[in-house]
Amino acid sequence: MDKNIQIPGLYIVRFQSAPVVPAPFAHFFTLKLDIRSQREMNVDFTIQYTDREDMDEDDILDEGFTLDDDYAWKGDVPALWITEFQSIFSSSKIIRQREEKEFEDFIEIELEENGKRVTVYPVDKERWNYFLQELMQAIFEVSEREKPFELSYLVIEGGKSELIELKASFADKSLALKKNGGSAESLKWERLQKIMDTVYKAEFIEEIKAYKEWRLHHSRRWALVPNGSGCG
Repeated sequence: MDKNIQIPGLYIVRFQSAPVVPAPFAHFFTLKLDIRSQREMNVDFTIQYTDREDMDEDDILDEGFTLDDDYAWKGDVPALWITEFQSIFSSSKIIRQREEKEFEDFIEIELEENGKRVTVYPVDKERWNYFLQELMQAIFEVSEREKPFELSYLVIEGGKSELIELKASFADKSLALKKNGGSAESLKWERLQKIMDTVYKAEFIEEIKAYKEWRLHHSRRWALVPNGSGCG
């Protein structure tokens, strides 16, 4: 199979969370990527959360969701996402046999091949999952559903404090850091995943402990203080 994306070309990515994922986290989404030129990609995006019918409203809200998280949007995203899609598509192992496993998310890609629409399946689902989460967040930013990710970190040591502020835009994949309100310093985008993993795994304050899943599409501001004390 040709690993070079077709331009112009239409790619349809479908995602379903693993069967073991419970409500209110269980969901599926569809991304229609209409690549019209080297500099233009139109996205038709829909996401729907499933299996919430028997849940109490308070249980849904307690997990950080709303009562209506389904969403649909159509529009252009920055051209860099064409390059990002080409990068992951060309470097992935792709198979033609559908495989569904209880503990794995399901991902399929519909594309045109020899004049026909066919469906293929990436093997490296973890990479695709992260790529799709980033692209979703870019869509939320471009559509103004959510703001760029921001995090404030207050370090208190030896009677002195230092305020570190991070801002990440998924739309243009930019990451910037400021110390004590000074000038912003650009960081490599790859550092964001490590930063977010650290925030998720750390046990700085009770609010973070309460969240069972870090969701990229819900940006929040945090003030974190080491040694178990702080405010959010």
